Amino acid sequence: MASAAEGDVGSVGELAAVLRSAFQELSLNKLATSLGASEQALRLIISIFLGYPFALFYRHYLFYKDSYLIHLFHTFTGLSIAYFNFGTQLYHSLLCVVLQFLILRLMGRTITAVLTTVCFQMAYLLAGYYYTATGNYDIKWTMPHCVLTLKLIGLAVDYFDGGKVQHPTCSQAPESGPCLPGGLHSAQPPHHRRLSRY
Repeated sequence: MASAAEGDVGSVGELAAVLRSAFQELSLNKLATSLGASEQALRLIISIFLGYPFALFYRHYLFYKDSYLIHLFHTFTGLSIAYFNFGTQLYHSLLCVVLQFLILRLMGRTITAVLTTVCFQMAYLLAGYYYTATGNYDIKWTMPHCVLTLKLIGLAVDYFDGGKVQHPTCSQAPESGPCLPGGLHSAQPPHHRRLSRY
């Protein structure tokens, strides 16, 4: 009986070795080399195409679910794709997001928060460009970070604008001069809007 158990353990070990060597043959580096591309470029294109099945999963299973499930799904998939692309360099993005949260939480809806956001986020991005610059075009964490920088600056501006006193709409005060359009008028895309007096 002991020899049969030892034989099973041996065959499992051999199977694991075969699977390990087969997995190494399928590495992204070898696949990228065979395609004539860099591994970073292959990772980027794979992660772009991964968005489609994730979007289908979201649409079919999570579309009208609770908001915390949707937030968890987007957070998990986004962090997973970012880690797949950039590895531990993901901490740059996480650091900027956490610091942006603290800026908005501690400074509130002030112009100081907006100016601090613009200065900090732009300085961090430019420092990242400076320290990662090479003679070639590289796909590094700075590529998606420039989009993140714009989004975080936009978040600070939107948060600041949300605290302003609202102007009356046209229906509330038609004789008061310039007014903001109503909700349905504002919700239309800019190329569908028609200017009218009411």
